[in-house]
Amino acid sequence: METLILKTLYDKIKNNQSVALVTLIESQGATPRKAGTIMGVFEEGIIGTIGGGLIELKVIELAKECIKNQENKYFEFDLNGNGKNSIEMSCGGSVKGFIKFLKPNDRVVIIGAGHIGRNLKSLLNNSSFDVVVFDDREEENRDGVVVGNFETLIKELPENKDTYFVVVTKGHKSDFVALKNILNKEYKYIGMVGSKKKVLEVRGQLLEEGYQIPEDKFFAPIGLDFSNGTPYEIAVEILAEILSVKNNKEVKHRKLIV
Repeated sequence: METLILKTLYDKIKNNQSVALVTLIESQGATPRKAGTIMGVFEEGIIGTIGGGLIELKVIELAKECIKNQENKYFEFDLNGNGKNSIEMSCGGSVKGFIKFLKPNDRVVIIGAGHIGRNLKSLLNNSSFDVVVFDDREEENRDGVVVGNFETLIKELPENKDTYFVVVTKGHKSDFVALKNILNKEYKYIGMVGSKKKVLEVRGQLLEEGYQIPEDKFFAPIGLDFSNGTPYEIAVEILAEILSVKNNKEVKHRKLIV
């Protein structure tokens, strides 16, 4: 059963769902289940059991709160009806446990497999991000690049709210198509390469067509400002900006001032 619980949670994470793994870490007295018992909790239900009854109901509620708030949590219940965390149950005893929040990996979706896109993909190869690269040119059908129509590819992309979209296509028109479809998805970051003039034109077009542009998530021109303008260094600028958003950090030097 434990293997099935873990496999079920793994499959849900692979399908971009957040889940919680409940583990009893201490059990005293005549409690329903013993230390080491696990249970999986997800949006539409549970798998496994930590004993049923009121205690399980309360732990499921806690686990769903952990999923919502993206946090881990310890819990402790006294089953004798005494104390702050008491539950009146006939079995008596007490239990302690831990709820581990698990979510899909953060994901970078690179729209465009040109020089910048490929350099960024290379930089991300050893990272913890899931990386997806789309292009609409058949000649780019190599090295893990998914080729097709941008509108279709983006629409069919499974939802993941921790997605960082990088728009670096071959031109203004395809950038615009990509952005229109990205704005209908869940995301944490959208970045688009281009001059200030191009960015203003694209923003204007999007607003004219009724799209809402979230200023706190839309980064254009994309990237920090420290490169020499080569594709590799631009890719480094983009990755640095993504990491600053992911980790909620202001960009600063580590240099010690003495």
